[in-house]
Amino acid sequence: MSSPIRIIHFSDLHLGLFSLAKGACFDKRLFGVFNQLLRRRHGLDAAKLQRAAERFAACQADYYICSGDISSVGSAAEFALAQKLLAPILELAGDNFYYVPGNHDAYVKNPHCQKALADCFYRLNRGRFHLDELPLLLPESGFELLLSSASKPSALHRSAAAYSQEQWQKLQALLALPRQKTFRLLLEHFPVLDARGAALSWRRRLRQAEQLVQAQLEGKFDLMLSGHIHRPYLLQRPRLCCAGSLSLQGSFALIELDQQNKSISCKLEYLG
Repeated sequence: MSSPIRIIHFSDLHLGLFSLAKGACFDKRLFGVFNQLLRRRHGLDAAKLQRAAERFAACQADYYICSGDISSVGSAAEFALAQKLLAPILELAGDNFYYVPGNHDAYVKNPHCQKALADCFYRLNRGRFHLDELPLLLPESGFELLLSSASKPSALHRSAAAYSQEQWQKLQALLALPRQKTFRLLLEHFPVLDARGAALSWRRRLRQAEQLVQAQLEGKFDLMLSGHIHRPYLLQRPRLCCAGSLSLQGSFALIELDQQNKSISCKLEYLG
């Protein structure tokens, strides 16, 4: 009798460094720094990552999944800090660590920031694939993991996203493939619905959210893992797990895939 597959899902570290690189005063990074200083820094506790590694070790998970926003303004310095602070969790995970970017990771069009994101993505995903290969359908032991990211630089007042036509067509084609494993999970930073089961506001939503809801209702995937909203929540129909913010709320999700009973359990946990 095989044991359930155990997955730890966390999100939204929002690690912020407040030195502005050359040119940052002339794009969205200046707004992001003020947002971090005036709002998030009062609740953000990077030390939670140290406690998280200890708690995660006790959970004895098989896979570790991060749904984005490890940075605040997508700077090279922030990505370097994130990799340093995530090192104990990466050691626990080995090759079973997956990450997709959030909107703060893909914050600006600056080429240095974009390269830093691509390099960080490659390293966190253990050098197995590149950011421009997404979406990707990956077969694991007992489940398929569909990595997808609509996160791109957006206007100053928005934290919304949309897949390009090419990305969306590829994602639809992957969702239409017959399953090779018992379960199929979709990892995307943006949730398709909020905690009440309603559409997110136009400033924060994923443009193709309604179509993804329909895809899950049609059985094309079983569970969506997301972040973006900092308070965690679970929905049953469609099946959605928003892990909240590990650094702001101390929240993460513990997911078990039971192949024998073909069932999925999701539980929200807090570091305390």
